[in-house]
Amino acid sequence: MYQVWLNYYSRNVRDGHDSFDVFANAATHLNAIAAMGVTAIQLSPVQTFSSEPRMGTPYSVKDYYAVDPTYAGLHGSDTRTRQQSLAALKRYIERAHRLGLRVIMDCVLHSTAPDNALVSQRPDFYVRGRDGRVVKNQFGFAVLDYNNPAVRSYMIDMIKFWALSVGFDGCRADLAATIRVSFWATLNSDLKKAKPSWMMVAEISDRLDEYAGTYSGPGSRDGERYEDVYAFDAIYGVDYMRALRGIVDRIASGAALRRAWNLPDRLARPAPAGTAVYRGIDNHDQRPRATALAGGNDGMLAAMAVSFTLDGIPFIFNGQEIGETTGTNIFFDRLYIRWTSPPHPEDARTFARLLRLRQTHPALVRGTTVWCATSGSGSVISFLRTSADGVALVVVNLSSRPWTGTVTAPPGQPLTGTISDLLSSRADVVVKQTLRLTLGPYQYLIGDVHA
Repeated sequence: MYQVWLNYYSRNVRDGHDSFDVFANAATHLNAIAAMGVTAIQLSPVQTFSSEPRMGTPYSVKDYYAVDPTYAGLHGSDTRTRQQSLAALKRYIERAHRLGLRVIMDCVLHSTAPDNALVSQRPDFYVRGRDGRVVKNQFGFAVLDYNNPAVRSYMIDMIKFWALSVGFDGCRADLAATIRVSFWATLNSDLKKAKPSWMMVAEISDRLDEYAGTYSGPGSRDGERYEDVYAFDAIYGVDYMRALRGIVDRIASGAALRRAWNLPDRLARPAPAGTAVYRGIDNHDQRPRATALAGGNDGMLAAMAVSFTLDGIPFIFNGQEIGETTGTNIFFDRLYIRWTSPPHPEDARTFARLLRLRQTHPALVRGTTVWCATSGSGSVISFLRTSADGVALVVVNLSSRPWTGTVTAPPGQPLTGTISDLLSSRADVVVKQTLRLTLGPYQYLIGDVHA
């Protein structure tokens, strides 16, 4: 999954000159994204947003059925502008589809901008306090009332419009746990009937047992009931990302990543076995960019070597493939990725090689994960990926110091024979379930295990 943050694209990707046709600028980068081996794009919110209650943010939806005209280099809200803005988005999605890329939309369904037309047109859509005023969340947005069946129907119909009329292939649900899981189960079931390849992703860091597993219970409509259906096909992996950043930034040990793999410390129950989790180190909420952490660009690459080879869905935030350090935020700031003068253009080749391994090695495609023990440094991560038709060993040094030590698999695990590095000609021999190894700073081994 590759996240495109649209506010980065107010310059032409090819020549670096100012151009406010954001969709067109972003579209010129799709070829490079596809060439790396990426298979899906996750767009930041595209719907018209408000400047209320503070400086504009794409997460403050003003009109659920309109594309924000600024992304098409336009202004105004007349019918012609709305049509042109929607057409610009469709061109972007069509170009992505021609390259074999699915496009996931960022869905903000929990609240709206205070000046959304629904506030006056459908006052019954909103949660209200004792004083009759619309309740606002911590961001100052108007909270929608999902106890009202009309709200649930409106949202499902609206998402169907974006899927069937515009071409989106899935939905990343912002703050998913603020809306009951039964609604998401209905939405996912309805959309999969209309579009079987539809994908639902939850931004969530708690209640994993409830939101990442199957749901049985009443649906969103009267008389409707579900048995063992998924509300979401994947979850955001917030705690995994935080743990990985902490290790690279030298404020956490490798043990933190293993704990965050499926069960964050503060939770009582893990995500169900087989849950697909985003695996990455950067997204639009992170400060600073991963390449600005203590590990620098080498640390970011080593962290992504973990994310590309661990079970789950590898997640790239735009600009990582050139070592970008320019930050972002959720407000409408025009920031720029330095596509025409990339700090580390070689990163894209590294990503492409890692993705190729991810998509071709049987154990990396579908294998289970077995964590191994490493001696010495707490910044060295090691695990096996095992499947019926292959075994891979991954060892990653997430520190700035060279490491010499041992990797030991749990009893009964297939760490035997010879390890052939899939990225070089290196070969190492395992002795009694233990591999002795030397890795340089931020170096990693991704090896084929030959018994």
